[in-house]
Amino acid sequence: MEHYFVYIALVMLLYCMFSAKISAIGVTMPMVFLALGIAFGLGDSALNLDTATAFHDLAEITLALLLFADATSLHREALMKIGQRTRRMLFIGLPLAIVFGAMINLALLPDWPFWEACLLAALLAPTDAALGQSIQANTRIPQTLRDTMNAESGLNDGLSLPFVLFFAGMAVGDGGSHEHSSGLLSLLATQIGIGAAVGLLGGYAIGRMRNFVLARNLMEDSLSRVATLVVVAFVFFAAEHAGGNSFVAVFVAGIAYSNAANSSVQHARHFLEGDGQFFAMFSFFFIGALFVPEALAYLTPVGLLVVVLSLVVVRPLAIWLSLIGTKTSASERLFYGWFGPRGLATALFAVFVAIDFKGIEMIGGILVIAFTTVLVSAFVHGISAKYAPDLFRFGSGEESR
Repeated sequence: MEHYFVYIALVMLLYCMFSAKISAIGVTMPMVFLALGIAFGLGDSALNLDTATAFHDLAEITLALLLFADATSLHREALMKIGQRTRRMLFIGLPLAIVFGAMINLALLPDWPFWEACLLAALLAPTDAALGQSIQANTRIPQTLRDTMNAESGLNDGLSLPFVLFFAGMAVGDGGSHEHSSGLLSLLATQIGIGAAVGLLGGYAIGRMRNFVLARNLMEDSLSRVATLVVVAFVFFAAEHAGGNSFVAVFVAGIAYSNAANSSVQHARHFLEGDGQFFAMFSFFFIGALFVPEALAYLTPVGLLVVVLSLVVVRPLAIWLSLIGTKTSASERLFYGWFGPRGLATALFAVFVAIDFKGIEMIGGILVIAFTTVLVSAFVHGISAKYAPDLFRFGSGEESR
Protein backbone atom coordinates (compact mmCIF):
# COMPACT_ATOMS: atom_id res chain seq x y z
CA MET A 1 0.00 0.00 0.00
CA GLU A 2 2.93 2.39 0.61
CA HIS A 3 3.45 3.11 -3.07
CA TYR A 4 -0.12 4.36 -3.33
CA PHE A 5 0.60 7.15 -0.90
CA VAL A 6 3.54 8.36 -2.97
CA TYR A 7 1.26 8.91 -5.96
CA ILE A 8 -1.59 10.30 -3.86
CA ALA A 9 0.76 12.78 -2.19
CA LEU A 10 2.14 13.85 -5.56
CA VAL A 11 -1.35 14.48 -6.96
CA MET A 12 -2.32 16.34 -3.79
CA LEU A 13 0.73 18.56 -4.11
CA LEU A 14 0.10 19.27 -7.81
CA TYR A 15 -3.56 19.96 -7.14
CA CYS A 16 -2.72 22.45 -4.36
CA MET A 17 -0.11 24.18 -6.54
CA PHE A 18 -2.45 24.63 -9.50
CA SER A 19 -5.79 24.72 -7.63
CA ALA A 20 -6.74 28.24 -8.74
CA LYS A 21 -6.30 27.35 -12.40
CA ILE A 22 -8.07 24.00 -11.97
CA SER A 23 -11.08 25.51 -10.18
CA ALA A 24 -11.29 28.28 -12.79
CA ILE A 25 -12.23 25.69 -15.42
CA GLY A 26 -14.92 24.19 -13.16
CA VAL A 27 -13.01 21.17 -11.86
CA THR A 28 -13.37 20.69 -8.10
CA MET A 29 -11.27 18.83 -5.56
CA PRO A 30 -13.80 15.96 -5.10
CA MET A 31 -13.89 15.43 -8.87
CA VAL A 32 -10.10 15.16 -9.04
CA PHE A 33 -9.70 12.73 -6.16
CA LEU A 34 -12.73 10.59 -6.98
CA ALA A 35 -11.32 10.14 -10.48
CA LEU A 36 -7.89 9.32 -9.08
CA GLY A 37 -9.40 6.81 -6.67
CA ILE A 38 -11.40 5.14 -9.43
CA ALA A 39 -8.25 4.81 -11.54
CA PHE A 40 -6.44 3.10 -8.65
CA GLY A 41 -9.43 1.00 -7.63
CA LEU A 42 -10.02 -0.37 -11.11
CA GLY A 43 -6.37 -1.26 -11.51
CA ASP A 44 -5.59 -3.05 -8.25
CA SER A 45 -7.66 -5.48 -6.23
CA ALA A 46 -5.54 -4.82 -3.11
CA LEU A 47 -7.93 -1.98 -2.38
CA ASN A 48 -11.13 -3.62 -1.13
CA LEU A 49 -14.02 -3.27 1.27
CA ASP A 50 -11.99 -4.66 4.17
CA THR A 51 -10.75 -1.12 4.77
CA ALA A 52 -14.28 0.26 5.12
CA THR A 53 -13.84 0.80 8.87
CA ALA A 54 -10.72 2.90 8.31
CA PHE A 55 -12.61 4.97 5.75
CA HIS A 56 -15.46 5.45 8.24
CA ASP A 57 -13.04 6.89 10.82
CA LEU A 58 -11.35 9.13 8.24
CA ALA A 59 -14.69 10.46 6.98
CA GLU A 60 -15.83 11.25 10.54
CA ILE A 61 -12.70 13.31 11.20
CA THR A 62 -13.03 15.11 7.87
CA LEU A 63 -16.69 15.95 8.35
CA ALA A 64 -16.17 17.21 11.90
CA LEU A 65 -13.34 19.55 10.90
CA LEU A 66 -15.17 20.97 7.90
CA LEU A 67 -18.41 21.47 9.81
CA PHE A 68 -16.70 23.38 12.63
CA ALA A 69 -14.64 25.50 10.22
CA ASP A 70 -17.69 26.42 8.12
CA ALA A 71 -19.76 27.23 11.22
CA THR A 72 -17.26 29.83 12.45
CA SER A 73 -18.23 32.09 9.52
CA LEU A 74 -21.85 32.33 10.68
CA HIS A 75 -22.04 35.42 12.86
CA ARG A 76 -25.12 36.90 14.49
CA GLU A 77 -26.01 39.18 11.56
CA ALA A 78 -25.81 36.30 9.07
CA LEU A 79 -27.88 34.02 11.31
CA MET A 80 -30.59 36.66 11.60
CA LYS A 81 -30.81 36.91 7.80
CA ILE A 82 -30.93 33.21 7.06
CA GLY A 83 -32.81 31.92 10.09
CA GLN A 84 -36.27 31.45 8.59
CA ARG A 85 -35.23 29.84 5.33
CA THR A 86 -32.67 27.58 7.02
CA ARG A 87 -35.22 26.34 9.58
CA ARG A 88 -37.73 25.59 6.83
CA MET A 89 -35.20 23.74 4.71
CA LEU A 90 -34.10 21.65 7.69
CA PHE A 91 -37.37 20.94 9.45
CA ILE A 92 -39.73 20.84 6.45
CA GLY A 93 -37.49 20.28 3.42
CA LEU A 94 -35.41 17.44 4.85
CA PRO A 95 -38.37 15.31 6.06
CA LEU A 96 -40.17 15.96 2.76
CA ALA A 97 -37.07 14.84 0.84
CA ILE A 98 -37.03 11.59 2.82
CA VAL A 99 -40.76 11.03 2.23
CA PHE A 100 -40.53 11.77 -1.51
CA GLY A 101 -37.39 9.67 -1.82
CA ALA A 102 -39.05 6.72 -0.07
CA MET A 103 -42.09 6.99 -2.37
CA ILE A 104 -39.90 6.92 -5.48
CA ASN A 105 -37.83 4.04 -4.11
CA LEU A 106 -40.95 1.98 -3.36
CA ALA A 107 -42.35 2.70 -6.83
CA LEU A 108 -39.14 1.86 -8.71
CA LEU A 109 -37.94 -0.92 -6.41
CA PRO A 110 -41.14 -2.81 -5.56
CA ASP A 111 -39.25 -5.90 -4.36
CA TRP A 112 -37.47 -3.93 -1.66
CA PRO A 113 -38.73 -4.12 1.95
CA PHE A 114 -40.51 -0.95 3.06
CA TRP A 115 -38.00 0.06 5.75
CA GLU A 116 -35.02 -0.45 3.45
CA ALA A 117 -36.57 1.84 0.82
CA CYS A 118 -36.98 4.43 3.59
CA LEU A 119 -33.39 3.85 4.72
CA LEU A 120 -32.06 4.53 1.23
CA ALA A 121 -34.09 7.76 1.11
CA ALA A 122 -32.60 8.88 4.42
CA LEU A 123 -29.06 8.09 3.22
CA LEU A 124 -29.55 10.24 0.12
CA ALA A 125 -31.02 13.20 2.03
CA PRO A 126 -27.98 14.90 3.70
CA THR A 127 -25.91 17.36 1.71
CA ASP A 128 -22.16 17.77 1.83
CA ALA A 129 -19.98 20.51 3.31
CA ALA A 130 -16.90 19.48 1.30
CA LEU A 131 -18.73 19.45 -2.04
CA GLY A 132 -20.30 22.79 -1.12
CA GLN A 133 -16.90 24.51 -0.98
CA SER A 134 -17.14 25.51 -4.63
CA ILE A 135 -20.38 27.36 -3.85
CA GLN A 136 -18.90 29.03 -0.76
CA ALA A 137 -15.91 30.24 -2.77
CA ASN A 138 -17.99 31.73 -5.60
CA THR A 139 -18.27 35.42 -4.71
CA ARG A 140 -20.69 36.03 -7.58
CA ILE A 141 -23.31 34.18 -5.54
CA PRO A 142 -25.00 36.47 -2.98
CA GLN A 143 -23.58 36.07 0.53
CA THR A 144 -26.98 35.37 2.07
CA LEU A 145 -27.48 32.41 -0.26
CA ARG A 146 -24.03 31.06 0.54
CA ASP A 147 -24.62 31.44 4.28
CA THR A 148 -27.95 29.65 4.03
CA MET A 149 -26.42 26.73 2.14
CA ASN A 150 -23.58 26.63 4.67
CA ALA A 151 -25.95 26.45 7.64
CA GLU A 152 -28.22 23.88 6.03
CA SER A 153 -25.44 21.55 4.91
CA GLY A 154 -23.82 21.88 8.32
CA LEU A 155 -26.90 20.81 10.25
CA ASN A 156 -28.71 18.41 7.95
CA ASP A 157 -26.03 15.72 8.39
CA GLY A 158 -26.89 15.49 12.06
CA LEU A 159 -30.62 15.75 11.44
CA SER A 160 -30.50 12.93 8.89
CA LEU A 161 -28.63 10.48 11.11
CA PRO A 162 -31.56 9.72 13.50
CA PHE A 163 -33.71 8.83 10.48
CA VAL A 164 -30.92 6.55 9.21
CA LEU A 165 -30.61 4.87 12.62
CA PHE A 166 -34.36 4.43 12.99
CA PHE A 167 -34.95 2.97 9.52
CA ALA A 168 -31.90 0.72 9.77
CA GLY A 169 -33.09 -0.54 13.15
CA MET A 170 -36.53 -1.29 11.76
CA ALA A 171 -35.01 -2.94 8.68
CA VAL A 172 -33.03 -5.49 10.67
CA GLY A 173 -36.25 -6.63 12.31
CA ASP A 174 -35.18 -6.34 15.94
CA GLY A 175 -38.28 -4.41 16.89
CA GLY A 176 -37.81 -2.51 20.10
CA SER A 177 -34.86 -4.58 21.25
CA HIS A 178 -32.29 -2.92 19.02
CA GLU A 179 -30.68 0.18 20.49
CA HIS A 180 -31.16 2.16 17.28
CA SER A 181 -34.82 1.28 16.66
CA SER A 182 -36.26 3.39 19.48
CA GLY A 183 -39.08 5.78 18.65
CA LEU A 184 -38.13 8.19 15.89
CA LEU A 185 -39.29 11.31 17.73
CA SER A 186 -37.46 10.24 20.88
CA LEU A 187 -34.33 9.51 18.86
CA LEU A 188 -34.52 12.86 17.09
CA ALA A 189 -35.04 14.75 20.34
CA THR A 190 -32.19 12.97 22.09
CA GLN A 191 -29.67 13.13 19.27
CA ILE A 192 -30.38 16.68 18.19
CA GLY A 193 -31.23 18.17 21.59
CA ILE A 194 -28.21 16.79 23.44
CA GLY A 195 -25.90 17.40 20.49
CA ALA A 196 -26.98 21.04 20.15
CA ALA A 197 -26.78 21.61 23.92
CA VAL A 198 -23.26 20.18 24.15
CA GLY A 199 -22.15 22.22 21.14
CA LEU A 200 -23.70 25.45 22.41
CA LEU A 201 -22.38 25.17 25.95
CA GLY A 202 -18.97 23.84 24.94
CA GLY A 203 -18.41 26.29 22.10
CA TYR A 204 -19.55 29.33 24.09
CA ALA A 205 -17.59 28.39 27.23
CA ILE A 206 -14.37 27.71 25.33
CA GLY A 207 -14.82 30.90 23.29
CA ARG A 208 -15.10 32.93 26.50
CA MET A 209 -12.11 31.08 27.96
CA ARG A 210 -10.15 32.02 24.84
CA ASN A 211 -10.94 35.68 25.49
CA PHE A 212 -9.67 35.34 29.07
CA VAL A 213 -6.36 33.67 28.22
CA LEU A 214 -5.61 35.94 25.25
CA ALA A 215 -6.25 39.07 27.30
CA ARG A 216 -3.67 37.89 29.83
CA ASN A 217 -1.16 36.42 27.33
CA LEU A 218 -1.50 32.98 28.89
CA MET A 219 -1.39 31.03 25.62
CA GLU A 220 1.53 30.71 23.24
CA ASP A 221 0.70 31.93 19.74
CA SER A 222 2.07 28.73 18.23
CA LEU A 223 -0.56 26.68 20.08
CA SER A 224 -3.64 28.82 19.44
CA ARG A 225 -4.57 26.94 16.28
CA VAL A 226 -3.85 23.58 17.87
CA ALA A 227 -6.20 24.57 20.69
CA THR A 228 -8.98 25.11 18.15
CA LEU A 229 -8.35 21.65 16.73
CA VAL A 230 -8.69 20.23 20.23
CA VAL A 231 -11.98 22.11 20.67
CA VAL A 232 -13.41 20.11 17.77
CA ALA A 233 -12.21 16.82 19.27
CA PHE A 234 -13.49 17.70 22.74
CA VAL A 235 -16.97 18.70 21.55
CA PHE A 236 -17.24 15.74 19.17
CA PHE A 237 -16.44 13.14 21.84
CA ALA A 238 -18.34 14.97 24.59
CA ALA A 239 -21.52 14.85 22.50
CA GLU A 240 -20.96 11.20 21.68
CA HIS A 241 -20.40 10.41 25.37
CA ALA A 242 -23.55 12.30 26.37
CA GLY A 243 -25.66 10.44 23.78
CA GLY A 244 -26.05 13.34 21.36
CA ASN A 245 -25.24 13.80 17.71
CA SER A 246 -21.57 14.70 17.32
CA PHE A 247 -21.98 16.42 13.94
CA VAL A 248 -24.73 18.72 15.22
CA ALA A 249 -22.55 19.41 18.26
CA VAL A 250 -19.44 20.48 16.34
CA PHE A 251 -21.41 22.70 13.96
CA VAL A 252 -23.30 24.45 16.77
CA ALA A 253 -20.03 24.70 18.71
CA GLY A 254 -18.37 26.45 15.78
CA ILE A 255 -21.15 29.06 15.69
CA ALA A 256 -21.07 29.56 19.48
CA TYR A 257 -17.27 29.66 19.62
CA SER A 258 -16.85 32.32 16.93
CA ASN A 259 -19.67 34.49 18.30
CA ALA A 260 -18.36 34.27 21.89
CA ALA A 261 -14.79 35.22 20.92
CA ASN A 262 -13.89 38.92 21.18
CA SER A 263 -11.27 38.67 18.45
CA SER A 264 -11.42 37.12 15.00
CA VAL A 265 -11.13 33.35 14.71
CA GLN A 266 -10.41 33.47 10.98
CA HIS A 267 -6.90 32.11 11.51
CA ALA A 268 -8.37 29.10 13.31
CA ARG A 269 -10.95 28.62 10.60
CA HIS A 270 -8.30 28.60 7.89
CA PHE A 271 -6.23 26.14 9.90
CA LEU A 272 -9.14 23.73 10.38
CA GLU A 273 -10.32 24.20 6.82
CA GLY A 274 -6.84 23.30 5.61
CA ASP A 275 -6.79 20.16 7.74
CA GLY A 276 -10.32 19.31 6.64
CA GLN A 277 -9.46 19.73 2.97
CA PHE A 278 -6.39 17.52 3.44
CA PHE A 279 -8.48 14.72 4.93
CA ALA A 280 -11.24 15.32 2.38
CA MET A 281 -8.81 14.61 -0.44
CA PHE A 282 -8.02 11.23 1.12
CA SER A 283 -11.71 10.57 1.81
CA PHE A 284 -12.79 11.14 -1.77
CA PHE A 285 -9.83 9.13 -3.03
CA PHE A 286 -10.91 6.15 -0.92
CA ILE A 287 -14.55 6.54 -1.97
CA GLY A 288 -13.38 6.34 -5.57
CA ALA A 289 -10.97 3.48 -4.97
CA LEU A 290 -12.95 1.29 -2.57
CA PHE A 291 -16.59 1.76 -3.40
CA VAL A 292 -17.27 3.38 -6.77
CA PRO A 293 -15.85 0.61 -9.04
CA GLU A 294 -17.95 -1.96 -7.17
CA ALA A 295 -21.00 0.30 -7.36
CA LEU A 296 -20.65 0.89 -11.10
CA ALA A 297 -20.17 -2.83 -11.72
CA TYR A 298 -23.53 -3.66 -10.13
CA LEU A 299 -25.50 -0.54 -11.07
CA THR A 300 -28.77 -1.25 -12.89
CA PRO A 301 -30.78 1.15 -15.08
CA VAL A 302 -33.42 1.34 -12.34
CA GLY A 303 -30.74 2.14 -9.77
CA LEU A 304 -29.41 4.92 -11.99
CA LEU A 305 -32.96 6.29 -12.34
CA VAL A 306 -33.24 6.41 -8.54
CA VAL A 307 -29.99 8.40 -8.43
CA VAL A 308 -31.14 10.87 -11.08
CA LEU A 309 -34.56 11.42 -9.52
CA SER A 310 -32.99 11.92 -6.09
CA LEU A 311 -30.81 14.72 -7.47
CA VAL A 312 -33.15 16.45 -9.92
CA VAL A 313 -36.63 15.86 -8.45
CA VAL A 314 -36.66 14.81 -4.79
CA ARG A 315 -34.59 17.53 -3.17
CA PRO A 316 -35.56 20.39 -5.53
CA LEU A 317 -39.27 19.67 -5.00
CA ALA A 318 -38.90 19.28 -1.23
CA ILE A 319 -36.92 22.51 -0.85
CA TRP A 320 -39.27 24.44 -3.15
CA LEU A 321 -42.27 23.41 -1.07
CA SER A 322 -40.48 24.14 2.21
CA LEU A 323 -39.76 27.74 1.16
CA ILE A 324 -43.29 28.63 0.08
CA GLY A 325 -44.35 31.70 2.04
CA THR A 326 -40.80 33.01 2.59
CA LYS A 327 -39.23 36.05 0.98
CA THR A 328 -37.35 33.99 -1.56
CA SER A 329 -37.53 34.40 -5.31
CA ALA A 330 -38.10 31.54 -7.72
CA SER A 331 -34.41 31.61 -8.71
CA GLU A 332 -33.36 31.33 -5.06
CA ARG A 333 -35.65 28.37 -4.42
CA LEU A 334 -34.31 26.63 -7.52
CA PHE A 335 -30.76 27.37 -6.39
CA TYR A 336 -31.31 25.95 -2.91
CA GLY A 337 -33.02 22.88 -4.31
CA TRP A 338 -30.42 22.09 -6.93
CA PHE A 339 -27.28 22.69 -4.87
CA GLY A 340 -27.69 19.90 -2.38
CA PRO A 341 -24.62 17.82 -3.30
CA ARG A 342 -24.37 14.35 -1.76
CA GLY A 343 -20.96 13.41 -0.49
CA LEU A 344 -19.18 12.46 2.71
CA ALA A 345 -22.27 12.17 4.91
CA THR A 346 -24.04 9.82 2.49
CA ALA A 347 -20.87 7.70 2.12
CA LEU A 348 -20.14 7.74 5.85
CA PHE A 349 -23.66 6.77 6.91
CA ALA A 350 -23.90 4.06 4.24
CA VAL A 351 -20.68 2.43 5.44
CA PHE A 352 -21.81 2.79 9.05
CA VAL A 353 -25.07 0.98 8.29
CA ALA A 354 -23.23 -1.81 6.44
CA ILE A 355 -20.83 -2.32 9.36
CA ASP A 356 -23.18 -1.86 12.30
CA PHE A 357 -26.48 -3.38 11.11
CA LYS A 358 -26.35 -7.01 10.09
CA GLY A 359 -29.23 -8.58 8.23
CA ILE A 360 -30.33 -5.76 5.92
CA GLU A 361 -31.53 -7.68 2.90
CA MET A 362 -30.79 -5.07 0.23
CA ILE A 363 -27.59 -3.65 1.70
CA GLY A 364 -25.72 -4.33 -1.54
CA GLY A 365 -28.22 -2.33 -3.57
CA ILE A 366 -28.23 0.44 -0.96
CA LEU A 367 -24.45 0.79 -1.18
CA VAL A 368 -24.48 0.70 -4.99
CA ILE A 369 -27.06 3.51 -5.24
CA ALA A 370 -25.54 5.57 -2.42
CA PHE A 371 -22.03 5.60 -3.86
CA THR A 372 -23.24 6.15 -7.41
CA THR A 373 -25.16 9.17 -6.12
CA VAL A 374 -22.00 10.56 -4.52
CA LEU A 375 -20.08 10.09 -7.78
CA VAL A 376 -22.73 11.67 -10.01
CA SER A 377 -23.35 14.51 -7.56
CA ALA A 378 -19.66 15.37 -7.29
CA PHE A 379 -19.45 15.93 -11.02
CA VAL A 380 -22.81 17.48 -11.88
CA HIS A 381 -22.88 19.81 -8.88
CA GLY A 382 -19.17 20.57 -9.16
CA ILE A 383 -19.43 21.57 -12.82
CA SER A 384 -22.67 23.54 -12.39
CA ALA A 385 -21.32 25.48 -9.38
CA LYS A 386 -19.08 27.53 -11.65
CA TYR A 387 -22.07 28.63 -13.72
CA ALA A 388 -24.58 29.06 -10.87
CA PRO A 389 -24.85 32.89 -11.08
CA ASP A 390 -25.63 32.68 -14.81
CA LEU A 391 -27.93 29.67 -14.51
CA PHE A 392 -30.07 31.14 -11.72
CA ARG A 393 -29.81 34.83 -12.68
CA PHE A 394 -29.71 36.29 -9.18
CA GLY A 395 -31.29 39.72 -8.95
CA SER A 396 -29.57 42.69 -7.35
CA GLY A 397 -32.02 42.73 -4.48
CA GLU A 398 -31.36 39.18 -3.39
CA GLU A 399 -28.09 40.02 -1.65
CA SER A 400 -29.80 42.17 0.94
CA ARG A 401 -32.47 39.73 1.97
